Amino acid sequence: MYKHKKRMYLWAIVILVTGLLAGCSASNEDSAAKSESAAGNGAALSQEAGAAKNDSPGESEALGDAFANGKETGAETASGGGFASDTLPVTDGYNQKVIYSASLNMQVDELTTAAASLRNAIQLSGGYILQFQDTRHDGEIGSSYTIKVPAAGFMSFIDRVEQIKHRSFERKIAGKDVSEEYVDLASRLKARQLVEERLLSMMDQAVKADDLLKFSQQLGTVQEDIERIKGRIRYLDNNVAFSTVELRMYQTDQSIVQVGEGDPNLGTRLSEALSGSAKAVWEGVKLLLVVAAGALPVLVVLAVIAVPAVWLKRRWKRVNKPSAAKSEDEQQPPSP
Repeated sequence: MYKHKKRMYLWAIVILVTGLLAGCSASNEDSAAKSESAAGNGAALSQEAGAAKNDSPGESEALGDAFANGKETGAETASGGGFASDTLPVTDGYNQKVIYSASLNMQVDELTTAAASLRNAIQLSGGYILQFQDTRHDGEIGSSYTIKVPAAGFMSFIDRVEQIKHRSFERKIAGKDVSEEYVDLASRLKARQLVEERLLSMMDQAVKADDLLKFSQQLGTVQEDIERIKGRIRYLDNNVAFSTVELRMYQTDQSIVQVGEGDPNLGTRLSEALSGSAKAVWEGVKLLLVVAAGALPVLVVLAVIAVPAVWLKRRWKRVNKPSAAKSEDEQQPPSP
């Protein structure tokens, strides 16, 4: 009996040890599998990162340049406590689309010199003049510019303009975020392109002429939508890539006001007198016309009332005149 129990204990110990060994081996296999899976995922992520880097080297270089420019200009301070060159966000990494614009107003001492400096600043920034207009009135000469500059050099261009010698300088900077519209347009474009592919495949499989004509009309409408969406996307891309600067540069020139000052000669005085008299006569005529126009309705009403009254009075006189003459003859005594 004792030997039988001892054998049972031995078998139980053997089974327990075998189970523990099996569990340890299974856990080792699971951990090894997890390590291999993690290593595979890490390798895949590194390959995707390398592919992304190879696919868009220009984007990485642009980010590096933006970071370098931000470090270089970080120590600079914008005058007046406004924007500095490093305050604009780097939008490439976040796929953010922002359209920047500025409105500048500058008074200068000499407009010609300031305009030359402005053209140099535009050339250095890689921009161009979109619209230009000269103005001259009331002792002031000026120029209005609509300028397009690359968004990367937007603030540096404004800083260059501010360095032009001036008496006063005003600026207003604004940004418009069009990221939501851009994403919406991209989604709509993808959906319309899928519809276009389906219509093309259906046209290839169409047998009847009516079906082919219907698919062709639908395809034309879809393609018009696609071109419209692409045009809007190109417009947003251009406005994001190039910022708009509205600049008014002017110079006060008192010599324009002083022209013609001094003692007028006889001809000038006669001309001024004649012009004043003609102006007075014309003002009187206009006043009479205004009074006549205002009194016209009253005159019409009076005429409507007076004309019948006069006609009735004359008729009454004609009717009563013979009877009055007859009564006078009857009242006279007979002659002896």
